[in-house]
Amino acid sequence: LPITFPQITRLGVETLVERLARRQEHHLALQICRHKKIKPEVVMVHWACERIMRGDDLNDQQLHNLIVERLPPRGVSFSDIASTAFNQNRPELAKLLLNNEPKASDQVSLLISMEEDKRALSKALESGDTDLIYLALLHIQKQRSMPDFFQAVLRHPAARDLMINYARTQDPQLLRQLYQALDQPHEVGTYTIQEAYKISDLSRRRKGLEAAQTLFNQSKEESAKTMAKMTEDQLKLLEAQVELEHTTGREVFLDTSLSETVRLCFVHNQHKKGNKLAKDLKMSEKLVWWLKVYGLAEGHDWQEMDKLSRERKVPPIGFEPFVEACIKEGRMDEGAKYAAKVADMSNRGELYIRMGMYRDAAEAAVQAKDTDLLATIKSKATAPADIAFIENLISHSM
Repeated sequence: LPITFPQITRLGVETLVERLARRQEHHLALQICRHKKIKPEVVMVHWACERIMRGDDLNDQQLHNLIVERLPPRGVSFSDIASTAFNQNRPELAKLLLNNEPKASDQVSLLISMEEDKRALSKALESGDTDLIYLALLHIQKQRSMPDFFQAVLRHPAARDLMINYARTQDPQLLRQLYQALDQPHEVGTYTIQEAYKISDLSRRRKGLEAAQTLFNQSKEESAKTMAKMTEDQLKLLEAQVELEHTTGREVFLDTSLSETVRLCFVHNQHKKGNKLAKDLKMSEKLVWWLKVYGLAEGHDWQEMDKLSRERKVPPIGFEPFVEACIKEGRMDEGAKYAAKVADMSNRGELYIRMGMYRDAAEAAVQAKDTDLLATIKSKATAPADIAFIENLISHSM
């Protein structure tokens, strides 16, 4: 039908071009595009889709070649053309055409809708786009059996690593299954431990730790041996914590670290059990001394703390921690006994300052010949008697 100039003006050239294409006047539509400098891609895509729907006697490869020869290599949405081919029950032609699509996202999306899961994953991996890879992987997981899913994932290292990262934060059960499929018992063991500590029921937690220990022992990884021993130690610690809570009637031991458990033993007068636990789990001597000192101080067992300080001529950790623990508990009288045994006079003076014992601090500073420390002590002292004592000490000693 003829069209007037006012009608063209009202419709716009782009609409005119689209209507011509729908009437199969593709050649005329392209001439108008060239004349008006309009992008011709819409017309070309329409022509290609029409050729596919018309069918002719061309096979898939011939029709693909014809379309590719006529269309420019860039700017054309081959995914739209491929979608038409798929809708016309020509899946092989659709796949051929889709190879010409420059946008990986369009390729992957259409392949997924075509149920070409493995091909979609392959294209996503080629693109290097993490979001596309996840899109393909999660679709395969949803649509396929778990064996098929694992087969698809494990074939590609990049897909495997991404799926492990996803499962680690989103799907713990899937993470366990992935590690099992990868024949990595040590990783399954690590996961089992994490899950075990989420369980409040101690019997089930114990079984989870025992299962993890078995998995570590099955692994050929060198680090798994260490993990197996650490899990064994955790089982011993759990048993000790359960027993301690039963003995003391205090629910303070469970879910604490080994160091905290040992310290609490000395807080709650469980000295033998604390020593045994430290020995069985091979804790360092100095750490155990620290834990004993602070535990006894918190438990206000000053008599036992005094006995501990006399076990050695000089404790492995020195006397300073004894003073620190007493200061923390507000017992300066107890702290003074141990401060007097600190060999370094400057350190002794600093400790006396912290306890407000300025005369003792000044005497230590004089013995250390530490003028800076003396000046600090003098500036901190406020009682007239203390100030007079310090000034007299300075005048006779320095």
